[in-house]
Amino acid sequence: MSEPNPIKQKLAVEFGAEVTDATGNDLVEIVQEKTKGQLIEYAIDACGAGTVMASLSRLIRKQATVLLYGYGHSGVDLSILNNLQFLEATLVCSTGASGGFDADLRPTTYRKALELIATKQIEVASWITHRYPSLESLSAVFSGEYRDHNYIKGILTLKN
Repeated sequence: MSEPNPIKQKLAVEFGAEVTDATGNDLVEIVQEKTKGQLIEYAIDACGAGTVMASLSRLIRKQATVLLYGYGHSGVDLSILNNLQFLEATLVCSTGASGGFDADLRPTTYRKALELIATKQIEVASWITHRYPSLESLSAVFSGEYRDHNYIKGILTLKN
């Protein structure tokens, strides 16, 4: 497991999360100790570590809510989520176009997200760590820049 990203940890804390660094330790033991055996009711997996995904069913309580932020769970077949079905967990997964399309054929999910940003119900500026001035410059992202330890989100900033 790679070293925790302090920028991402700070963002999580600002949203009220308790950040757990399991580097070099057993995450299940840490959670058992912190919760006095009660396990986790709400979990956000934003690390993309396969080891966390593999441990998820032993970290949450029955009927917990789990937000899976991203799908970069390297080295783990996502069929391990089958273990969660017996816990009746609610999984919230961000996926590009899920939720259908509006009349203008734009994904409903994007419209809702843009409304939240426009009405300042959520603040995303602190998440944007990389800006790209052209479509050509995006090749850096797909060539692996997204693996940069300080990369959270990148946006394309085309000028009219």
